Amino acid sequence: MKFPISRPLAALISAITIGALVLGTGLGYFLFARNSAPEKFSTLITHADIPYRAMETYQQSLLTTLPIDSGPVVNSTCPALSPTWVQDENQKAGLPNMQMADWKKLDLSAATGSALWLNQSSVSCGDTVDIHAALYQSYPDQQTPGPRTFAAWRIGYYGGAGAREIWRSNPIDLQSRKATTSSQATRFTEALWPVNTKFTIGNDWTPGFYLIVSLSPFGKIENAAPLVVRSPVGTSKLVMMHSFLTWNAYNSFGGRSTYNGPGENATADLAQRSRIGSFDRPIVGSGAFSIQRDAIPFVQFTEEHGLNIDQISDLNLDQNPSLALHYNGVILGGHAEYFTHRMFQTMIALRNSGTNLAFLGANTANWQIRMEPSKFGPNRHMVIYRLATQDPQTNIDQVTIEFADNRINTPPNLFTGESTVGVHVFGTLKSVTIPQWLTLPSDSSISQISSDTEGEAVQNNVASPPNIHILFAGTLSLRRPLSRGARALNPVVETSWFTTPSGSAIFDAGMTTWTCNLMESCIDSEYSPSSQSIVQSTTLQILTLWQQSHIGVTLK
Repeated sequence: MKFPISRPLAALISAITIGALVLGTGLGYFLFARNSAPEKFSTLITHADIPYRAMETYQQSLLTTLPIDSGPVVNSTCPALSPTWVQDENQKAGLPNMQMADWKKLDLSAATGSALWLNQSSVSCGDTVDIHAALYQSYPDQQTPGPRTFAAWRIGYYGGAGAREIWRSNPIDLQSRKATTSSQATRFTEALWPVNTKFTIGNDWTPGFYLIVSLSPFGKIENAAPLVVRSPVGTSKLVMMHSFLTWNAYNSFGGRSTYNGPGENATADLAQRSRIGSFDRPIVGSGAFSIQRDAIPFVQFTEEHGLNIDQISDLNLDQNPSLALHYNGVILGGHAEYFTHRMFQTMIALRNSGTNLAFLGANTANWQIRMEPSKFGPNRHMVIYRLATQDPQTNIDQVTIEFADNRINTPPNLFTGESTVGVHVFGTLKSVTIPQWLTLPSDSSISQISSDTEGEAVQNNVASPPNIHILFAGTLSLRRPLSRGARALNPVVETSWFTTPSGSAIFDAGMTTWTCNLMESCIDSEYSPSSQSIVQSTTLQILTLWQQSHIGVTLK
């Protein structure tokens, strides 16, 4: 089969295959395929290619305006919060016998006895959430008989405990159930399980980031689902967007992710991937690893330092871009790889409006996806074909390919300042220029960078913002050097910042493992202790400064 594309097909296949392994969980896809019976699939229909277009320039992007909300903004019904609400929250008792080092040991990548998924990802007080659960084991010898209990843990600092429990169910008997894969060509996998129990978000549920966990009869965590409880809009000066889309893209529950499926070799794995990632299933594998790496340490770090930050999901931003206008700064964590067109345009518009942006990670906004409904509700199916000739949608605002692809040609450095240059890279970044606004030693460096890191660098193209300042830079090594790869060998990776005519300040960490190294709870391989101090100090200063509207006007 021939595809009229400018890059070799081998490069795209390499990019997709590498991406499936990027988080290094060590879990093969066969692990979750044991409960999925083989099925026959409809033929995937291809069509003629869509035209190329010229790359959007930075100057052209200065005219981008905020997309119209897809519906009314549903504000949180949770009670108003005091100016010291995070400090007050963290005076409460956390989980007993739990400390930061214990979070590093916690592995949610495999469902070890039971699994669950929620019908919602973002809620407010008064909302009811359904738990769909079943007995389910990734490893046959880890099935423990007996009823399961569900609990809601709010992630925070809590004197180093890392979370506090706010709700717990009665013990519930579960049945063993399987995941099912659609016979459609899209091969999407779901867990069409009944509702086992429900819980309602009370006024005593402090807004923030939650894990809903399933516990064995002995209290062992077997699986977890993320949930955001939203603050009233504009409660804080900063808002954190959690990357539910990226977690879903890497989720391999049932034997398939949007990267790989069960196959005899890499080529077969790629062909068997899901073209739709369903939210109607538990999160395991690299998807769960990403939650532990990118979300949990960041929230624990900010709450340890008493920083008030509202939290939303990426789907909240997709549906209601105007939400972000109520904040002086928008923060993204370690690996926000998947965006809708509306999210992409929103980031550019925020940059144009004076809103500060901080990308505390890398590989941001690499793939364009679109959302479709499932039988359980709207925006539950994430569509990602990866090849334009496979996607039945040919509109460039909807086709599910890379934003930098010649057919869309709006590379993410339009608003981040950087683009991905390396996957699974490791090494050291050294300081280039420490600006006046950032208090760091002039010889600062970040060393022992984990080989699970994806790295970015400033690009020399028409989309690049002018006058980007390089904070750290270094030539990193690839963990698995390739003779023919989609990314450069030994790429130069950079941490950078720039300001815009609107007064926005933009920071890009350039490494997916940045947020993980904010706390001892980091599940990934850690940077050197001195490097962690540099990352922590830099992040804290940025989160403090970025609370000021149009801070870019003052930065030198």
